Amino acid sequence: MACWVMTVSENTLICLYWLIVTNYFMKVIMLLPILLPHSGNISWETTKTFGLGLDVALLDGRLRLTADYYYKITKDMILDVDIPDYVGYDNPQQNTGKMKTTGFEIEMSWNDHINDFHYGISANLSDYRSKMGYLGGNQFLGDRIKRMGSYFNEWYGYRTDGIFQTSEEIANTPVMNNNVKPGDIKYLKADPTDNSPISPDRDRVLLGNSQPRFLYGATLNADYKGFDLNISMQGIGKQLQCKKTEMVQPLRNNFGAIPRLIDGKYWSNYNTPEQNAEAKYPRLTSTQSGHNYAMSDFWLFNGAYFRLKNITVGYTVPKHLTEKLSIKSLRIYLSANDILCFSKYPKGWDPENSSDVIGGTDNKDFYPITRSILGGINIKF
Repeated sequence: MACWVMTVSENTLICLYWLIVTNYFMKVIMLLPILLPHSGNISWETTKTFGLGLDVALLDGRLRLTADYYYKITKDMILDVDIPDYVGYDNPQQNTGKMKTTGFEIEMSWNDHINDFHYGISANLSDYRSKMGYLGGNQFLGDRIKRMGSYFNEWYGYRTDGIFQTSEEIANTPVMNNNVKPGDIKYLKADPTDNSPISPDRDRVLLGNSQPRFLYGATLNADYKGFDLNISMQGIGKQLQCKKTEMVQPLRNNFGAIPRLIDGKYWSNYNTPEQNAEAKYPRLTSTQSGHNYAMSDFWLFNGAYFRLKNITVGYTVPKHLTEKLSIKSLRIYLSANDILCFSKYPKGWDPENSSDVIGGTDNKDFYPITRSILGGINIKF
């Protein structure tokens, strides 16, 4: 195969491939013209934002409310437009993306006192959705995709219908390859009337938004005659996350290890049919890992979480006592960080570190959030 390239405009190349195909009878020369976007003139993205805002203070400022709604249109996004592998070039960058984002932010607070007891509470909630417009092509990011009509970096893979239980079920169902056996994941065709083998080109579909939804947080504070209390919490109301292979895939790198998450929960020839019908994970195999651990909705779960971020309790010694020691102020405190978290994440995996380590990438350079309890004394002379 060879190629002849000609620039036809400032931003476009025509690449004319000629492919020589021979067999016993003849030789055929085929010309394959390919248009390649040229990234010589990359410009800045442009964003237009339309919004409504509300800022209210009531009851002598004790109650405050701030609310914003926004609608953003981003044009000329710089994307790596997907081109066929046989072209021989990296995916070219182009100002071709368009995205629409809608969202809101709400923050409310209340501060008051009852005699010597002062207290306050504040809470915030935000949400947004970004959907792609015309892109001029598709952009893949691991197990996610940007394409016209999709969410920003939407999950992209196969739909599933549980786990194959019998050979008869396999014989009557389109499969990905001839090595599929009972205990493997059952993939569905994008077109139910299509009886051809499962194909990544035809049968992968959009699986849902990978971005977080309904981000929230709250803080509480109170003080009474030198004693003080502060509590902060945060979380995400909804987010589709994907169980990473390190969580669920057995027999990796030619070792016989089985992740604790799947121990006793996988399909097995040693189980009864009733036990296999309740199995949450496919059979143990290294030869079918490319099949069972392909991106699919089988591995998606709700990554919502609630975390008690910090509790701090303190006591400030009265001034008439500290002044005798030539001390302006003295405070004793005890602080606990990240002591409580509710989520559906496997034990040992942190939802706040999920963006780079769950699904789509193999970045392991992260440090998990640890619980800590600290005590101290603040002294000012």
